[in-house]
Amino acid sequence: MSTKKNNIKKIGFLLLFIFGLLGACSQQTENHTNQTALPKGLVSGTVVKNVDGDTVHVSINGKEEDIRLLLIDTPETHKPGTPVQPYGPEASNYAEKELAVGTKVMVEEGVKGHERDKYGRLLAYIYLPNGKMYNEEVVKKGLARVAYIYEPNTKHLSDLKEDENYAKSHKLGIWSIPGYVTDRGYDISKSSKSSSNTVSKHTSTGVQYSSNNTSKNTSSDGKENNTSCKGKIKGNANSKIYHVPSGEYYNLNMKHIVWFCSESDAQKAGYRKSQR
Repeated sequence: MSTKKNNIKKIGFLLLFIFGLLGACSQQTENHTNQTALPKGLVSGTVVKNVDGDTVHVSINGKEEDIRLLLIDTPETHKPGTPVQPYGPEASNYAEKELAVGTKVMVEEGVKGHERDKYGRLLAYIYLPNGKMYNEEVVKKGLARVAYIYEPNTKHLSDLKEDENYAKSHKLGIWSIPGYVTDRGYDISKSSKSSSNTVSKHTSTGVQYSSNNTSKNTSSDGKENNTSCKGKIKGNANSKIYHVPSGEYYNLNMKHIVWFCSESDAQKAGYRKSQR
């Protein structure tokens, strides 16, 4: 009887050992899978500053890099001359949460020789501590569009397009406003139900988005505005284009004239320079 009990105990210990070994192997396999899922050549970094939904500062090898995330574009929140755009605050809040200061991340830089934009910012994809790519996650949630597609930095374009199609089909975030997302950016006028002065609210945050770039330098009644600067920079409040005295169209008759004392003032008000 004693021998039988001893045999049962031995079998029990053996089974426990086998199950423990299988569990360890399973864990090793899972860890190996997570490690090999990430691309090669990544560099580690630490988030040191959030800018907005598609720009972040990361410390890499002791150097602070201003990173512009590849292939995505989130709505603006504080661009000079541009009003706060719908879902811009949500995108910024998401970045502050997922890329909080102090977060350890992995960075996949753009193709060698094309890893910086014209402003000197590092172009990259960022991987979160859970192994997911931030660029993909923000697009999948409907807080960014796929944009700024320039060869050769298109490695993950197909995946990002799939994420965008998912958000679009589920009408998430930016895709919940018909016509808001365009090939050139975001059309804030589409977030208004009536006139250009309508203010729309996003119910999840209570943030108000002005559908136009309201400032003292506007003209809606056809009269000239800000005449104290008359004879300097001539803007058209309808087209948001300004003309300099040497420009071809400067002396043409036009309605809704807004005068600016300098080109800088016009640009801050959201106007762009005439090409002629």
